[in-house]
Amino acid sequence: MGRRGAPIAVFAGAIVVLRLPSFVTQLFDPDEAAISAQAIGLWRGGELYVDGIDRKPPLAMFVYEASHRLVGSTDLRPLHALAALLLLGAAVAVAREARRSGGREAFWWGGGLMITGALAMVPVDAQAANYSHLAMPFGAFAMVSARRGSDRSAFLAGLTLSIATLTRQTWAIGAIPAVVAIWHFGVWRRHLPLAFIGGIVPIGLVALVVPWGDFVYWAFESNGSFVLDGAQPGRVVGRAVVSVGVFAAFHLAALAAIGRAPVREHLDLWLWIATGLVAVAAGYRFYGHYWLQVVPPLALLAALEIRTRSPRQQSRIAGLAGATAVVALVLAWTPSTVRELPDPMPLAEHVVAHSGADETVLVWGNYPEVYWAAERRPAGGFVSMDFVTGRSGARDNGPHTVDDAPARAYPHLLAALEAELPAVIIDTQPSGFRDYGAYPLALFPELARIVADHYGPPTSVDGFTVYVRR
Repeated sequence: MGRRGAPIAVFAGAIVVLRLPSFVTQLFDPDEAAISAQAIGLWRGGELYVDGIDRKPPLAMFVYEASHRLVGSTDLRPLHALAALLLLGAAVAVAREARRSGGREAFWWGGGLMITGALAMVPVDAQAANYSHLAMPFGAFAMVSARRGSDRSAFLAGLTLSIATLTRQTWAIGAIPAVVAIWHFGVWRRHLPLAFIGGIVPIGLVALVVPWGDFVYWAFESNGSFVLDGAQPGRVVGRAVVSVGVFAAFHLAALAAIGRAPVREHLDLWLWIATGLVAVAAGYRFYGHYWLQVVPPLALLAALEIRTRSPRQQSRIAGLAGATAVVALVLAWTPSTVRELPDPMPLAEHVVAHSGADETVLVWGNYPEVYWAAERRPAGGFVSMDFVTGRSGARDNGPHTVDDAPARAYPHLLAALEAELPAVIIDTQPSGFRDYGAYPLALFPELARIVADHYGPPTSVDGFTVYVRR
């Protein structure tokens, strides 16, 4: 292996070690099951935003579908391997930019802090392959490309930022620091149009393969209440404090390094961090994986600043970064220590026994893990009934949220059921699972009538009520 390949091998080895739990455990985050549920709809011949619906852009779903189709199952470990490979690419890109701006020593700091920054989190946020994990590397490429000052880099900055945005919407705000970087490091009259053209290319390709009107509605127009309504100030503040505290504890090394970083000299990087913080706060949910949008600029800025510190300070920072990564790795081997996910297998086995591979299943509630484990299409295409009930995470939920649901959701569900009755309906309301104790089927008379008219007596499976089509 040549001298150029050695650093990449070191980075790859570190990622394999730190992400090793993800090659043993499949599901770390319910979002993975939600993406898989949509991908199953595509895998079985359906159409995105019709037979697989969520509030997110489409690229993650296409990636999941390709994996499911390739391996012939919904095994998530190939996707975890892809997330690891993308992280390697991001680490190399950040490291090379650090070396270009700060020298050889900054190269190792940039790559190391990029890797530990992305993986020094609680297991659900560090080991998964959800929207944030798949988008973050492309956001990192965009950040680096915007600083290079060439025609090619300007085009790539727009291209990769668009890909990141089409994986997770919040990366769109990265256009602000990207424009500032292109303006500062390049010839803005030529490079800004090239970046714009690069950004249009992925959007144009997506427009050719998804129903554009449905995409715009579900990914953008229907998100108003989901993002803005119902937030409880006390709960929001509490979640914010916990989220910021956990991130700061795991990333003290990088945060300590940027404490004296000049704003004017690194304006674009500070703006990337600021826009990442906006993305973390969007919707007032403060989920841990939202912080992945902050990691690339934090790693690069820290790498450029650490070289100015004394050897003793550098040793302390390195030790702290390594220690937090080791703590995260230990937690990842026992993810239930931090967050215990329910076991969908009892329900999935019942579903498989009472449905065909090409039939649909309806889970009344928020339990996409069942679709993933059973490899069945969600009836109506919704990954959860939150679209119909208006329920959302980190909110005070109850029947009052029904009025906040997207106007097209319930009619879409009823039309889908009229066209194809699901083989099995699972009602999570009696168990109160994920707040669905507040949403009995009786709130939706048409749906309750379908259950009464076409399904046999209820059966209890693992605490949930299950109806099988007569």
